[in-house]
Amino acid sequence: MDGDNYVGRLNEYAQKTCSVLLFEDLGSDGPDHSKTFTLRAVIDGHVYPNGVGKNKKEAKQNAAKQALIGLKLQDPVDSVETSVENNSAPLYQRSVSQPNLICWLNEHGHKNRITIKAVESTRMGPNNTTQCCYFVVGGKEYPSAYGRTKKEAKEEAARLVYNEIFGSQTTGTADENESSTSGQPNGQLNDSVSSISDKMTKMNMSSKETNFIGIINHYCQKTNRHHDFMLVRKTGLSHCPIFFYKVVIDGKEYPEGEGKTAKEAKQNAAHLAYETLQEQSDWNSQVFITANPLYQYVSFRSAASEDGTPSSFSRPQSTWFTSEFDSIERLGRGGFGRVYKARRKLEERFFAVKIVRFKEKARREVGALAEFQHPNIVRYYTAWTEPSEYKSDSSSESDSTSHDSSAQYLYIQMELCDKKTLKVWIDEKNTQRRDHKRREEGLVIMKQIVNGVVYIHSKRLLHRDLKPANIMFGREGEVKIGDFGLVTTEDNESDENLIERTKRTGTKSYMAPEQKSHSTYDRKVDIFALGLIYFEVLCNISTHQERAKVSFLKTECQKLPTGFSLKFPQEHKLITSMLCAMPEDRPEASKVKTELELISLALDREHIMKLDNRTV
Repeated sequence: MDGDNYVGRLNEYAQKTCSVLLFEDLGSDGPDHSKTFTLRAVIDGHVYPNGVGKNKKEAKQNAAKQALIGLKLQDPVDSVETSVENNSAPLYQRSVSQPNLICWLNEHGHKNRITIKAVESTRMGPNNTTQCCYFVVGGKEYPSAYGRTKKEAKEEAARLVYNEIFGSQTTGTADENESSTSGQPNGQLNDSVSSISDKMTKMNMSSKETNFIGIINHYCQKTNRHHDFMLVRKTGLSHCPIFFYKVVIDGKEYPEGEGKTAKEAKQNAAHLAYETLQEQSDWNSQVFITANPLYQYVSFRSAASEDGTPSSFSRPQSTWFTSEFDSIERLGRGGFGRVYKARRKLEERFFAVKIVRFKEKARREVGALAEFQHPNIVRYYTAWTEPSEYKSDSSSESDSTSHDSSAQYLYIQMELCDKKTLKVWIDEKNTQRRDHKRREEGLVIMKQIVNGVVYIHSKRLLHRDLKPANIMFGREGEVKIGDFGLVTTEDNESDENLIERTKRTGTKSYMAPEQKSHSTYDRKVDIFALGLIYFEVLCNISTHQERAKVSFLKTECQKLPTGFSLKFPQEHKLITSMLCAMPEDRPEASKVKTELELISLALDREHIMKLDNRTV
């Protein structure tokens, strides 16, 4: 029996019974020369005992063996054969396996004179694209289904409708009556068994591919719950630590997750929380349909039935944006696209929704924002694509809206910030000839900007387009770094990435010399831009002559104007180092943060001394 192929037998069982089978990799233990691997089988969501082996193949075989034994018959071989035998009845007698259900659904609509609407969308993840479909039958919305192709998703969605209408356990008369309408020979039906099973298996991702952290974040946002990932403990050696995290939702603690990194432990903790939530009485699976950070809601209008004949069940197309949001007001527009203030009906909260052409730059921005969780970076909520750009009622808006039928538009839902940017703040300060608070206020702003940049660099990313227009303020006045359309990784040395990092990318007046010269560059380009921003924050530029000096500083050299060092000695030293022509001579963002703290302490001492002198 030890020589048997348990994995093959379990796959056969899954195919014959139309069960969803996946193997979860639980990792390995022991030193490199003597590792043991652990896997487990999960069938239709039911977890079976672990299988252990000296390699993954052996562990997988043992996991399959444990699952076969767990199918309630003493002999795993008999388990498969008996289960297959029990399920060898004609397929039209088993509602769960009915293959040609799209035709059945169309006939069901005709027969009962009810409308049938297929709503299709595409969910996009970092490594794959999944098609989604659900049916609206007679005004009632049925569960969503997923597949690698639109056809797979649509077939599975039709099956879900069938199961819900007749019940997943229905057999006998109801099935026979419905099967008579399909006109499918038994041979054709039986040929579709493995096809349907394969499709169902493909739709399920392993636990390592699923972003459970994103799922929990999405669930809590949808249900207005507060959650946190709490570090329970950290064990092991310094070079090989083991982290333990748990999810806390509205004060309720969920099982601990373990991992070799904090991220892995959080992922495992989120997975355990997800499984626990599924068992609760108030569980609503619909909340989790769109849990991936990046997904598409593409409206679909059925123009024809499955057999190619015109359909009478289509309805007018609607968009996700207009159905989920109201009180829509445009905040700004430009080459980047448009930004709207909009109230999401579910939360009754206002958000900023940025709409841009769906290109690589837009995808890059969403990917970066989804990774960030920092008080000085604009908070990202979710994103989706639509085949058209939103049009307001105003004629000026409509006239400027693209009507390119081949275009896709990316909608990015973000935290709503104040309309004022740092550029506006600087312009306002420049109109005030004597502003004694500008230095202190500017320092507070710069400390927050640098905090955000330190965080970005810690993620091995560089912004590449830092400038006052991209620095915003939150509703409470806190600084928020935005516009991550040019963000790129620093540690990826692929040919494509190196080419990308030799492009003249960014805003010319804030570019570091290496950006302008088309040479490769790293995170130090952000330090150069920060130096220019800090100078603008401090320096009062009100005349045309002064503006010309600043323009020359940005484009031709890195020498600060005469007199700046006398008025701002500490800042002059720091900014000069940040504007060094050679990137290796510029300080790291963490060093800039330390220097700003020292400047803050020095200004506090000066302020105290002035107060003491006044009291003498």
